[in-house]
Amino acid sequence: MKNKILITGGKGFLGKRLTKALVNKGYKIITFDIVDAQDITKPQQIERSIKNCDIVIHLAAVADLNYAREHPKETMDINILGTINVLEGCRKYKKNLIFASTCCVYGNPDTHPVDEKTYPKPTEIYAHSKLAGEHLILGYSKHFGIKYNILRLATFYGPEMRPALAPYVFLSKVMKGEPIEIHGTGKQTRTFTYVDDIVDGIVAVLESGVWNEIINITTEEETSVIKLAKLAMKIVGRKVPLKFVADRPGQIKKEQILARKAKKLLDWEAKVSMEEGLKLTYEWMKILKNL
Repeated sequence: MKNKILITGGKGFLGKRLTKALVNKGYKIITFDIVDAQDITKPQQIERSIKNCDIVIHLAAVADLNYAREHPKETMDINILGTINVLEGCRKYKKNLIFASTCCVYGNPDTHPVDEKTYPKPTEIYAHSKLAGEHLILGYSKHFGIKYNILRLATFYGPEMRPALAPYVFLSKVMKGEPIEIHGTGKQTRTFTYVDDIVDGIVAVLESGVWNEIINITTEEETSVIKLAKLAMKIVGRKVPLKFVADRPGQIKKEQILARKAKKLLDWEAKVSMEEGLKLTYEWMKILKNL
């Protein structure tokens, strides 16, 4: 019999797609999401839901870097205190936990490429809050025996993504014929990963029987911001100017992240290229904007 899975943030961009994938595999899914007035900062609420499941997949978080920078206390309350509440429920009812962390915890490391053994050097409030969540999980596991997996997820994109993310912003600007704003030099790179690859990675972890690991779930394809802008223009079939502006505070200069551990433990690797994923996103945006 398949496990009953609780997904916090189950109505979000990633949560909805993960829920659908797991339901299709025969899992019973319970979602816990702020859109349903379910709040991880309220211990009794989240503990009631944890009591009735087998495994918790904890996605709920403040995930927007700019929002996190402007609302640090709210970010810490949700991402840290909320995670403590999830852990308390897991401790009390002896449940296993899969935690969505972020590749942003690596920040600006001393050397590249990075893997799970690289010392994290986060540069953003958001990434610090996620790394704090990782440490809380390690502490609860050591002292209370909670089984966990910490997944350092790449920045993911695709249909139904948040409009604040660069792939959406760049495609939208090109579709409107407006200049694309580039922060800093534009040479900074990211391992943007298509959302369905992320979903497949989480499912692979769930079904692997592997526990107590930190695992990168990311493509190994590096994409510079300038390359992303050029891909957006290529896919839409229109050229627009690039407007260079001041760099963001806490800018990560380079992401070169290995996913070899995921390949070894889970037989998982990202399949969708940046260009292919951006094309799929563009097709969704055309429908969204009635083009």
